[in-house]
Amino acid sequence: TQAAAAKLMGVTQPRVSDLVRGRVDLFSVDTLIDMIARVGGNVHVTVRMPKKAA
Repeated sequence: TQAAAAKLMGVTQPRVSDLVRGRVDLFSVDTLIDMIARVGGNVHVTVRMPKKAA
């Protein structure tokens, strides 16, 4: 349930609801990474810069 997920991630049920609804804009990157870590996940970030025009 969302309540169980909230307890595991250390957030409230409404915050889990926001996440499930795809409202990631309501979370800081730090909060998202912390929530992922609390459920045993890992985060890898890849940055790709655009190539300069010739």
